[in-house]
Amino acid sequence: MNPLSIFVYYTRNKRKAFPVLGILTLAVFGISLTLVLTATIFDGVRGFVSPYYRFVVIEPNYNKKYYQLDSALRADVRQSKHLAVYAPVQTSYVSGTVLGIQTNFPIFGVSDELMPYLMNAAETTLLEGRLPTLREQEVALHDSLMKTRGLRVGDYVGREVNRDDNLSGKWQVVGVTGGSTVLNLVSLERLSNGRAPNEIILIPKAGAMQQLVADLAALETERAVIQTPGYWNRWVERTLSQYDTLVSAINVVIIAVLSLGVGLLNMIYFRQRTGEFGVLAGIGFSRVFLMRRVTLEALVLTLVAWILGMLLSLVIYQVLDVLVFAPQGTHLSILNVRLLSGTLPVPIFVWLFSTVTIMWQLWRLDPVTVIDRRD
Repeated sequence: MNPLSIFVYYTRNKRKAFPVLGILTLAVFGISLTLVLTATIFDGVRGFVSPYYRFVVIEPNYNKKYYQLDSALRADVRQSKHLAVYAPVQTSYVSGTVLGIQTNFPIFGVSDELMPYLMNAAETTLLEGRLPTLREQEVALHDSLMKTRGLRVGDYVGREVNRDDNLSGKWQVVGVTGGSTVLNLVSLERLSNGRAPNEIILIPKAGAMQQLVADLAALETERAVIQTPGYWNRWVERTLSQYDTLVSAINVVIIAVLSLGVGLLNMIYFRQRTGEFGVLAGIGFSRVFLMRRVTLEALVLTLVAWILGMLLSLVIYQVLDVLVFAPQGTHLSILNVRLLSGTLPVPIFVWLFSTVTIMWQLWRLDPVTVIDRRD
């Protein structure tokens, strides 16, 4: 091996390379853990609102003490050329969990005739059983919700069974839906007890959701809440921004402490190598050459540690996803932009801090003093 290779020192001094590699690898794993868990929670929240990207629900603005939709608004909504279906709907909620965090998922009460059309609009299929009817108190729940609650076809949900359910009464699960949209269904006549519901559901024509939303934007009023995709995007952003800020602050502290610790450790190693750099400087190698060598050493070490940390993380998360979370109806969000953008600062800042501290020592290095000391 070339004696001036950047790999010489750590190849001959593995015990000094392993602590740095180990610390950085575990740090990348630790930071990736917070990012994967929060990304999974975010995906779960988006699953909660996923039906509202397929259709629009309009309800009275109960917060403003309006309890009925204005007849003029109903008439204006019907005028949209991009509207395929206008129908009454009533929304209730059943509880579920995302990584142990309780979340209420909407269950839509629609007419028996509308259910197949709604499933088609939401790109949802019936995986097991059948759709609920008005004959009995029945529901069809999404596969992910069934798994998180440990339910099977024939089991019961509702407030009489689980106090966390907003859905009043006792309802038997007769069907399981599947697909990227978490769609839960119940018979409107059963849910409303024959009373006229206060909400309406709007299903756009194929590929016309944006045009329908534009039409509805002109009908905004304080009397009603028009639950378009944009409305739920704003809700998701408000809900998740606090978690995102907290996780980012924790990761910044971790990276700062890590950079300081590894930088000081590398500076200790440099002091043990003062003789090596003093001799190299004494025989004619410039400080620029020595600084470039130190910079490359630190860069290679931190990049190797980042790659090892990412590989360790991916393997562990994949195993956990298959063996633990998937059977419970949750999938870890493993490969995502957050994971890369959140862990890349680890090698970057550790490398910068390590390089700056060592370059400062190199700049102050006096090769004559080092050589005299060696003599």
